[in-house]
Amino acid sequence: MEPRDSSQAQRKPGRLGPARLAVFSLPVLLFQAVELAWRSYLPAFLTQTVGVSLALVGGLMLGVRVFDAAADVVLGWVSDTTTTPLGRRAPWMALGAIMVPVGALALFLAPPGSGVLRVVGAGVLLHIGYSFIVTPHGGWGLELSEDEAERTRIMGAKVWFGVMGSIGMLALIGLLERRFGFSIASLAAMLGIVIAAAAPLAVFAVLATFREPRPKAAGTVLAAPSLAELLRVMIGDPDLRRILVLYMLCGMADASTAAVFLFLAEPVLGLKGLGAMLLLIQPVMVLFTLPLWAIMADRFGRRRVLAVGFGWQALTMPLVLLVPTGNAAAFALFLALRGLTFGIDYMLLRAMVADIAEKGSGSGPRMSGSYYALSSVTLKLALGLGAGFGLWLVSASGFQVGTAPGATASLAIRLAYTLPSAFAGLCALLVLGGRGAAAPQAMVHDLQLS
Repeated sequence: MEPRDSSQAQRKPGRLGPARLAVFSLPVLLFQAVELAWRSYLPAFLTQTVGVSLALVGGLMLGVRVFDAAADVVLGWVSDTTTTPLGRRAPWMALGAIMVPVGALALFLAPPGSGVLRVVGAGVLLHIGYSFIVTPHGGWGLELSEDEAERTRIMGAKVWFGVMGSIGMLALIGLLERRFGFSIASLAAMLGIVIAAAAPLAVFAVLATFREPRPKAAGTVLAAPSLAELLRVMIGDPDLRRILVLYMLCGMADASTAAVFLFLAEPVLGLKGLGAMLLLIQPVMVLFTLPLWAIMADRFGRRRVLAVGFGWQALTMPLVLLVPTGNAAAFALFLALRGLTFGIDYMLLRAMVADIAEKGSGSGPRMSGSYYALSSVTLKLALGLGAGFGLWLVSASGFQVGTAPGATASLAIRLAYTLPSAFAGLCALLVLGGRGAAAPQAMVHDLQLS
């Protein structure tokens, strides 16, 4: 990478300045917009406006994730092994910046009665384009520094700026809901337009500011492994397997709660029109708490801080069962308590993947895109499973969209919001506390689980 700001020489070598860190994190704003729209608003839009059944929406959210996951694996390897005059990552990111707007506009501006083929096709196009951006960008980010502490800082910054993006989106949605009375259809159209505009702007800002590291000179490194061989090596790494299990638990919990959130906030708790404002609480907490958790992780070790985060998740999630109907203050307090450790998992797990990718390269080329892709695939599958499971629980309760839920359906929706996250937190504690093979020397303080 070629630093362009004059202050770089005055900082610790290899340390990114705040301005460059912000520019590199810009695509994360896009990722947050896509995930917020996909998980929290798309189910309600497709069922209430387009007329797609709740069960079919759950299947769509899982099916598109599975298709997208397969593309991620191939794209990660291709972006590691294909060299072009523009670099290994840049061409794919540029292509994704073209695909995302088309898919977003076709999906989120779908009129009532749109056919399943349009909805599915647009969802696939959006997510394939999304993968063309997120996977190469993620691999690139794993290579920005050779220092472990700086990697935590970089991954923390990506989470932090992503949260900033979600806050901006939620604030805009809340304003449109409360001040102008926007319907779900109008909000979905706005989200589609924002995503379509953000994709090219974020990608080309990164490409204009950064240059990829030059590959090592020919003849000094081993040849790049085949995709099959690389997958065998990665999956055979016990440290990476533990991280993938934790990703699976994080994703399923987050997607299930996100998919159920609006059903909980409005029909069950009776907080109509407050959904977006309530969704702001946890991201705002992250802005203040995440930098502190990054410092704590550097001082006490990533594993210990992760354990705190998962334990707090398991402890606080059942509290939503006690929130009275119509009490916005009680629900806001619950969200604030849950938000104290929000974002720890993704920050630290990504930094751990960067460490493992460096270790796995040996004397060969850095295959960071593939390592990022495998973790991303795991996360996306988990997000699809979590969203599908949450919506299935809501559907199985007998709840009908547009009607007031009965006592049984209300309890089922509360449980659909609570149980996946509480269960995931407990399982993650078991993974972190289990015994296994010793971690590599560079990561003993983070990954040694014995």
